[in-house]
Amino acid sequence: MIRTLDFNPFAAGTVIDDEYEGVTVSATGGSGQAMVFDSANPTGGDDDLGSDTLGGVLIVSEDGDSSDPDDNAAGGSIFFDFDNAVRMKSITLKDIEETGGEGTRLIFYNEAGDVIENHFVQPTGDGGEVTLQLFVPGTFRCEVRFPGSGAVDNVTFDDPNFNGGGNDDPDAVDDTLILDEDTTDTVNVLTNDTDPNGDTLTVTGAESPDGVVTFTPDGDVTFTPNENFNGPTTITYTVSDGNGGTDTGTVDVTVNPVNDAPEAVDDSASTDFETPVVVDLLGNDTDVDNTNDELTLVDPTVPAEQGTLVDNGDGTVTFTPAAGFTGPATITYTVRDPEGLTDEGTATVTVGDGPALDGYVDGDDDGNLIDEDYLGDPDGDRVNDPDAILPGTDPDDDYVRAGGGDDTVITGQGNDTVEGGDGDDNIDTDGGDLAPDLGYPFAATDPLGYDPDADPENDRDSVDGGDGNDTIRTGDDRDTINGGAGNDVINAGIDDDIVDGGTGDDRIVGGEGNDSILGGAGNDTIYAGNDPDLIPDVVNITDEDTGGFSPDRNPNNGMDTVHGGAGDDVIYGADDADSLTGGSGDDFIDGQIDDDIIEGNTGNDTLLGGQGDDSVTGGQGDDLIEGGEGDDTLRGNRDNDTLMGGDGDDSLDGGGEDDELYGGDGDDDMMGGQGDDLLDGGAGNDTMTGGAGQDTFVNVNAGDVVDGGSGPVDYDTLDLRGSTAPGGSFSITYTSADEEDGIVNYLDADGNDAGQLVFEEIENIIPCFTPGTKIATPKGERRVEELQVGDRVITRDNGIQVIRWVGKRDMSAAEFEKAVHLKPVLIRQGALGNDLPERDMMVSPNHRVLVANDKTALYFEEREVLVAAKHLTGMEGVDVVDVSSTTYVHIMFDQHEVILSDGAWTESFQPGDMSLAGIGDAQRQEILELFPELATQDGIEAYASARRSLKKHEAKLLTK
Repeated sequence: MIRTLDFNPFAAGTVIDDEYEGVTVSATGGSGQAMVFDSANPTGGDDDLGSDTLGGVLIVSEDGDSSDPDDNAAGGSIFFDFDNAVRMKSITLKDIEETGGEGTRLIFYNEAGDVIENHFVQPTGDGGEVTLQLFVPGTFRCEVRFPGSGAVDNVTFDDPNFNGGGNDDPDAVDDTLILDEDTTDTVNVLTNDTDPNGDTLTVTGAESPDGVVTFTPDGDVTFTPNENFNGPTTITYTVSDGNGGTDTGTVDVTVNPVNDAPEAVDDSASTDFETPVVVDLLGNDTDVDNTNDELTLVDPTVPAEQGTLVDNGDGTVTFTPAAGFTGPATITYTVRDPEGLTDEGTATVTVGDGPALDGYVDGDDDGNLIDEDYLGDPDGDRVNDPDAILPGTDPDDDYVRAGGGDDTVITGQGNDTVEGGDGDDNIDTDGGDLAPDLGYPFAATDPLGYDPDADPENDRDSVDGGDGNDTIRTGDDRDTINGGAGNDVINAGIDDDIVDGGTGDDRIVGGEGNDSILGGAGNDTIYAGNDPDLIPDVVNITDEDTGGFSPDRNPNNGMDTVHGGAGDDVIYGADDADSLTGGSGDDFIDGQIDDDIIEGNTGNDTLLGGQGDDSVTGGQGDDLIEGGEGDDTLRGNRDNDTLMGGDGDDSLDGGGEDDELYGGDGDDDMMGGQGDDLLDGGAGNDTMTGGAGQDTFVNVNAGDVVDGGSGPVDYDTLDLRGSTAPGGSFSITYTSADEEDGIVNYLDADGNDAGQLVFEEIENIIPCFTPGTKIATPKGERRVEELQVGDRVITRDNGIQVIRWVGKRDMSAAEFEKAVHLKPVLIRQGALGNDLPERDMMVSPNHRVLVANDKTALYFEEREVLVAAKHLTGMEGVDVVDVSSTTYVHIMFDQHEVILSDGAWTESFQPGDMSLAGIGDAQRQEILELFPELATQDGIEAYASARRSLKKHEAKLLTK
């Protein structure tokens, strides 16, 4: 039997697989589905697949969306697998594209899956179609392979095993349908239709001459009669068995008549200014079922601001215009027929112009509410009148002179000019339609996007508040505002506004846009960006990509220029690169987001750069300047300023007087300038220059470069306290004869090189060592704080000895303040002669050092003596030092020993009366448990000193 698969029985979006007896359909590519596409109504933008003749065609679905079928632009294959061998006769292809590669192919396979024929198909061009005549017997699979777009239809083949070799047409039995006029109803026409072969029937078409017919393949036929049609008519439909058999049936339709609603026809009339007029509303209205006299007028209305109505009872109304109203008035009404059906109508009454207006809306001195309802102007001028009387104005451009008193002025749309006059006025010229001139680019993840203002010149207002504590709000477009005298509250809205607060303590909000703001005299609070009480901080977006909504896709819509003027002002820059100046007075300025220029001018100002690479200058006065995030440039200028760089590679210049400079994180460049400055480098590799004066450098570290500078009074201090890593140490190498230039060499806790600090013109260095003195042991030098009881140490007199006790005493800054005599003594490298000690060594003041030279033999007839470190401070390189804290470590043997400490011979702990008293109860008890004999005076005296110990006056002989 000859069979044709035409896909017309199926609705668009149907996925075809086993709908045909003896044939299985499948697809690869796209969503992997073979889907029906309605060529008569193309979807998915595939207009090239449109056809007036093919109807349903088969495509490779791109995404499987059955509601919007779309063929796969990247191509794919549609397979027809037959249960038995068939002979292919023909196939129709639609929209075969010109592509590279093998092109569009028809590939036929036998039962074993081997290719028996392979046909190349010439491109048809956009929207073209071709039917290929074939003769391919023995086909078990037919593959249509598309390299791009395309569709399949009318697959025709000889199937000798199908239905015994024959097919009978179905039998369409007529149906009936009854419905009312102007309604819709549905009948299933397949309910009584039959097919001799038992095939599944589908509806493939339906139409009527007297209405709109829609149908579904499963038999639902829906009929909508033409408007107002009633009477008999028919629907003709066609059924198909899917195997080529069809039949035509008829639906006999009866449309019952119903009552139709009346039709209201719009009216028009005109009248003079403030003159009543009668308007006939029903005279031209119609009803197909009734006469005009049978219609009723219901609920005629007109807006109160346009006028009033009186229903005359005969289909007419009397319209009286509202006072001062001119132009078109709109009357709405309802017309009703006797059966209660209705329609809505409109009448337009044009009211003529009134007396001549001067264009100014004037108030009086009593305080007024001046808005669209205000009728107090002597000439009858109204707010938002579309008159444009004054030169250069457009409709809705108002000029309001409020006069004296506490007025409220609301002008709305247009380029308005408002003079508040005396009194505490509330002025609002915001038209309500906020559309920034620059817009903001949209993004899929950004709900803040908006388009630029289509008309950036239609709401430019000019407001002068006059004397009094005024509240002013202007809204959209570039406005000019003068607050005048008094404590004013000003919100300039969006776009590039010019604001002058005038005298008084004003609160000014610039809003979106590049605003120019002058605070004027008084203690003003100025927000150059949005009002923080109303707008979330999320609209302040950094130019850099820091996550969230950043980077700012419009970095130029908030570049404000602000001058606080006289008084103690508070200024916030908000988003984008602002220029902020404090003026005279003790001002607070916060640049906030992006790269700002900030100047404090005179007064003791607090200046914060915030995020971005800011330039901040203090001016005259004792200023506090903080750079915040970014690579900032900070200048203190005159007086005693405090500069804090914060994050980033900052440049700090203190200027004149005694300044404090804190670099913070980053590689900072710091200049103290004139005066006695404090320079705190913070983290990073900083370059610090003191300039003239006695400067102090603190919080330094490896990688810093320090220049003390020079001047008439020049004594600069480099404070190395805390500059080493935990457990680390340093040594100093001087590179000038006056020992004012040199290098600080740092070691980490393992003795590895940890970097250098280079200094010059430094007259005083304050070192601070945590425990780090190295003690000679049989296994080499070890840090004194690492030694434990049982460790062996090399002694001068008794060879290798075992440590019996180790003690420590932590000394804080508070303790040093109370007991100055306990401050440590620094013995610099080589200070004891013969390059000893080998490195700078810090010990407690009573710690004794072995001295052996000609002077000891001459004065004391002893070659070697012990001298307390505090008694050697007369020697060059031996000094008492100020430290914030340190730890004194003691080690004790069975007898008093002389041990090697940083290459120099010094004593071990000797428990005398004074030393036992100074170590604390717990440590003292521990020693007495180890050496119970020390509990008695005889025992203490028996623990003899390893050498003679010199007294203070004796030690002076060695330090001359």
